Amino acid sequence: MSGFDSFLGNNALISRVREDISGGSLSHAYIIEGARGSGKRTLAKLICAALACREDDSPCMKCLSCDKIMREQSPDVIYVEADRDKVQLGVDVIRRIRGDAVFRANDLDVKTYVFPAADTMNAQAQNALLKLLEEPPDGILFLLLCENTGNLLPTILSRAPVLRLEPLSDRMISDWLLENDGTARELAASDREEFDVAVRMSGGSLGAARELCDPKLAAGCLKSWRAAEEYLKLLAGRQKPGGELAFFEYAARLPDIKQRSELSELYSLLGAAVRDLTAAKLTHSFRPEFFVSEDEARELSHDYTSMRLMRLFDLFSQASDELDGNVNLQLSKTRTAMRASAIISGR
Repeated sequence: MSGFDSFLGNNALISRVREDISGGSLSHAYIIEGARGSGKRTLAKLICAALACREDDSPCMKCLSCDKIMREQSPDVIYVEADRDKVQLGVDVIRRIRGDAVFRANDLDVKTYVFPAADTMNAQAQNALLKLLEEPPDGILFLLLCENTGNLLPTILSRAPVLRLEPLSDRMISDWLLENDGTARELAASDREEFDVAVRMSGGSLGAARELCDPKLAAGCLKSWRAAEEYLKLLAGRQKPGGELAFFEYAARLPDIKQRSELSELYSLLGAAVRDLTAAKLTHSFRPEFFVSEDEARELSHDYTSMRLMRLFDLFSQASDELDGNVNLQLSKTRTAMRASAIISGR
């Protein structure tokens, strides 16, 4: 069995990659786009292993070449990252790559440069890399991994096909975790709701789901998810007798939201929930990001108008951005609640 067969989901993309390799039509560069934990690095290693493996159904995952590549021990698969203590990948790194690229691979037919965070390259570095992509040396492959191609220059995008990893379904992630991850199995056995919410909050990313299934993180996920759900229900019911007071008391208190990161996560969850509610009002079918089912989202969406939902989404996005500054958490909670209430009141 090929190592590609074990890659979860994205069947059409995997078929395309296998055809490019087997047909000898592999591009000299690819951009692999996907969320954190979506499998970008794993896919990059599988591509490198498939090019190195001599077995019929490559990569076999058993030969020496496959083993070294998957363990990131091959001298011919080079990971290009920012210099120590720097956030951005700068031009000096790319200049070193340009100097190294003139030398052929040591053991393999192809020498590969993998950029685990290509979207952290500054403009100068991208322009320097562009010269390599325009006139690549023989036997060189570039794999640019990124979460958002919007951070790459159009000239870079024009030189490399984009392999875009799609989010996995909750069912696919859940089934894989229960079969392959002991920590996730233990969590599901001890608290199924925490497990289900961890899967839901992964955003279709297997890597993120595995992290969130840590018992401590899973408990926090459930608290944040419940807080966001209660927030929107109370906001929707603020027109009822005592509803406005109940909403403001809850929004100002939010007992589990004590850190800036936790409040930011709450705003992110509220944004995801509002997206679901908007989709429930405007589309016949959609994949919920927050709610467990379409029906649950549709039921709550009746309490909101489409225009107010759009304004709420902008509000929660703005509130999250404000947290990057030095805004007081209590002030943020209170001000956001007042703005949300004004939107529902049509002001």
